Amino acid sequence: MRYFISYIIIKHTVLPVIMLRIMKYPGSKTSVVEDIQRIYDQSGCNVFVDVFGGSGSVALNIHSRNIVYNDLNRDLYILFTALKTHFPSFYRAANALAMDRQLFFDYYDGRIVMDNEAPEVEKAFSIFFNFNAGFGGMGETYGKKDKSLYGTYRKNVSNLIKASHLIGKMKLENMDFRVLIEKYDSTDTFFYIDPPYPGKNWYVHNFTADDFMELGREVMVIKGKYAMNFNAPDALPVRVFGKPSFVREEENHNGKPGKTESRKIAFYTNVMKPSGKW
Repeated sequence: MRYFISYIIIKHTVLPVIMLRIMKYPGSKTSVVEDIQRIYDQSGCNVFVDVFGGSGSVALNIHSRNIVYNDLNRDLYILFTALKTHFPSFYRAANALAMDRQLFFDYYDGRIVMDNEAPEVEKAFSIFFNFNAGFGGMGETYGKKDKSLYGTYRKNVSNLIKASHLIGKMKLENMDFRVLIEKYDSTDTFFYIDPPYPGKNWYVHNFTADDFMELGREVMVIKGKYAMNFNAPDALPVRVFGKPSFVREEENHNGKPGKTESRKIAFYTNVMKPSGKW
């Protein structure tokens, strides 16, 4: 199965914390889910709203009884809706390709189409396949056709049953962040905010400087609590939001094969930190 693994040390025993993943997507935050969980638990809120949900790397791994997944990208909303409401037929199509390497590459090369029971399922499966076969997880360009491409797809398909169970309990939204925050803002709501990276054109809906300024005004007046992430070296968030609440350094496995570098992630939050450090 496709997992990202971090570790918790209890009385000198290292225990793995398994992170669920179902697709490639730029900006995944599985490596800092534990930090997000810690801030959410400290907030005392009961509703977790993933404002820029993306691949679901946070929503699928956070522990909360009430989770709202949101993304303005219509394709992502279609995919998550199908996983919630049409899972058996979706999974049959996805698993058929996972079980047959030749069938996978026939679909990859456009030699066959998947005949599903409903147009919305066919659309959702196409979206799922493109994100998993696309270079960098952006669903537009394609990577080198080799066995690792098929292997990654199979591993992510193997996670779909568990993911569907979790998504079935979520509230799904397809809104601009301004509308979403207005709809869900309350003293019992925690917003996780991971907006598009400044200066990057990786998404269907990228952020402008004006969007960041608007987000800054939103978080200053919300009734609820929030945690927000940026790459620490980015200058724009510092200009808009000021000094981060704390910075977390993590390993970055997205560089050249066999080479691991570190990157720093800046956290902003209005949750009062416990005694000591976050």
